[in-house]
Amino acid sequence: MYIGIIGAGNHFQPNFPVTMRAASLPPQCRNMRSRMTASPSATHNPIRCLALNKAYYTPAPALGTKRTTAPANLLLGHGTPKLGNQGNRPNAGAFGTPSRRLACASSSSASAASSGGGDGNAPVVLSSLEQQAASFCAGFTRLFPLWVILAAVSAFHAPHLYLWFDNTCVTYGLMFVMAGMGLTLTFKEIISVFTKQPQLLLLGMVLQYTVLPIFGYFISRYLSSQPGLAPGLAVGVALVSCMPGGTASNIVAYIAKGDMPLSIMMTTASTLMAIATTPLLTSLLVGTLVPVDPRAMFISVLQLVLAPVLAGTAINQFFPAAVARVKLYTPFLATVVVFFIVGSMIAANVAVVASSGVTIVAAVFALHSTGFFLGYALSKALGLSDRIARTNSIEVGMQSSALAAVLAKVHFAADPVVVAPCVLSACTHATVGSLLAGYWAATVKTEDG
Repeated sequence: MYIGIIGAGNHFQPNFPVTMRAASLPPQCRNMRSRMTASPSATHNPIRCLALNKAYYTPAPALGTKRTTAPANLLLGHGTPKLGNQGNRPNAGAFGTPSRRLACASSSSASAASSGGGDGNAPVVLSSLEQQAASFCAGFTRLFPLWVILAAVSAFHAPHLYLWFDNTCVTYGLMFVMAGMGLTLTFKEIISVFTKQPQLLLLGMVLQYTVLPIFGYFISRYLSSQPGLAPGLAVGVALVSCMPGGTASNIVAYIAKGDMPLSIMMTTASTLMAIATTPLLTSLLVGTLVPVDPRAMFISVLQLVLAPVLAGTAINQFFPAAVARVKLYTPFLATVVVFFIVGSMIAANVAVVASSGVTIVAAVFALHSTGFFLGYALSKALGLSDRIARTNSIEVGMQSSALAAVLAKVHFAADPVVVAPCVLSACTHATVGSLLAGYWAATVKTEDG
């Protein structure tokens, strides 16, 4: 059934086709749908269904402006947005779809939204200049894999271009991006990770601490058996495989249209679990107990993940109208930050990368590629949605290589070779993960649950 509606005064008039399925509407909205099907012109009370009214009934835009919104797919920056009016579809969104997804709610929730309760999807009126800027940012983000490759190659051949982006810049850059991700979330979405489907978080933790440690063990055993190869390289590979999820995985999941609340909670949970799991796993795989400072671990998670995300979420919750415009540009800024992070990691370790040899590079690449592949494949085999599978793939494939490098320097100071796989790991998973995110960003057309 196709029903076209557009606000005109206090009336709904048919104008453009929108596919609506009765099964997708709750009971309080089906009566509205049946009345519109029978006689659209006889429907004079759009308040009958507040959510339907909010989805499709909007006042005429002011002269000199074009009406659009900040839909989720534009916020992720994928594709070239078609902003503004589209033919006879005055309320069309950035990709030719209705400006708001039909999400019917009860009267109380609709009233809360209209009073500024904030779902983070408030309508935005963009000027022509702002539309051009948003379109440029979306196109720039769509080339995300290209920028990562460019950063890696240019940093290897001209490291001086990136050395200014030191550890302090990396820390604040990550905090800035995590705050930007928080702008796309609500507290309700974060809480739902624990209340609605806690089994997804549990599954993510199981995958995180089984897939890579198992393959890290076999790869390290293989490296140990190779004549002429330093034993410290095998230790470094095993150490990387025992690490929790890296903060950069949240940025990559953001670009790849993953489940952001789940991704952030998985990173947080795995990092806190690392206080116990990392010493245990390294003792089993390496034979050396590598303790982790619980206080330093907690402060790191709080500083880099929780505090920025919660701050961004609070801003989105209380100032949705202002945030709606800012969210158009956050994917672009995240891409720029990742560009310099990848470049700085390679620039600071050019000698290590150049002297590592093909064998160790291939070993690290195989380790992370296995994590990406099995994280996705096992999730799909369990019947999970593609969105959750993408999230698990990224979380399993991207480890906290920075933590591994710090632990290697502290606990294996007598064997500096151990640090090499940790450095290569950071470069490898950032590059492979970014390329994978770019592929998903270009091919995934819809957001599934």
